[in-house]
Amino acid sequence: MNETIEQWNDLVIFLRNNEMEKFREYFSLLHPYDQGQFFMEQSSDDRHTMYTYLSAEEIASMLEHMDSDERVPYVIEMDPRFAAIVFEQMAVDDAVDLLNKLDTDKIASYLTIMNQEAAKEIKHLLHYEEKTAGSIMTTSFVAFYKDETLKEVMNVLKQEAPAAETIYYLYILDDDKTLVGVLSLRDLIVADERVQIEEVMNEQVVSVSAGKDQEEVAQMMRDYNFLAVPVVDFQDHLLGIITADDIMDVMDEEASDDYSKLAAVSDEE
Repeated sequence: MNETIEQWNDLVIFLRNNEMEKFREYFSLLHPYDQGQFFMEQSSDDRHTMYTYLSAEEIASMLEHMDSDERVPYVIEMDPRFAAIVFEQMAVDDAVDLLNKLDTDKIASYLTIMNQEAAKEIKHLLHYEEKTAGSIMTTSFVAFYKDETLKEVMNVLKQEAPAAETIYYLYILDDDKTLVGVLSLRDLIVADERVQIEEVMNEQVVSVSAGKDQEEVAQMMRDYNFLAVPVVDFQDHLLGIITADDIMDVMDEEASDDYSKLAAVSDEE
């Protein structure tokens, strides 16, 4: 604890003395969660200095490790152009979760400023009702067609893995882009690379509909001990996935809601 206090004191000194390189060096050594805790403790002036010292990608990483409601005032205080770039750098589901807490005028403004590709992905998720599977899913997943060989899968996976939310499960589609199977990373590694996916995939896929309540999804993932679950439409087309870290956020949010309701009942009594 004392070491953390000393680190924070050093960072404040670097901020106040305009020593950007030293600040960046020390700040980068902190875990993104600790970065967020330090950030929230600073004055408005010091936070604005941090916006000039850190890249949009670094700010995005820090925000992703902060509680959902805590992030709102900091995005609002940013220069809108910088905030739009931060949204571009965030995981799409995190960006959507944060945008859903802003008023419609601000959402429209950020979407107009950010690049079209990022805005298109975010708009795709924004239309789902809040607290449903569709609203918390991410579209950063890895999927393959059932007639591809495992060698082809491995080659593509090496390129796409850095941008994917998780690669522990690979989702398998047919020619109509319907979800027909799942392949674990373990099965991919141990199987003969010459065989086609459909020969080794598991056809018993557990999925959820986009409109399913997020609390039910959390319960299901906890019951099955899943690291991720696919989200599908009414025709079983794969829309996205929900990962374990998304569900942890949901469980925290639901627990806070339950506590608030309980506190309200206690006050009334």
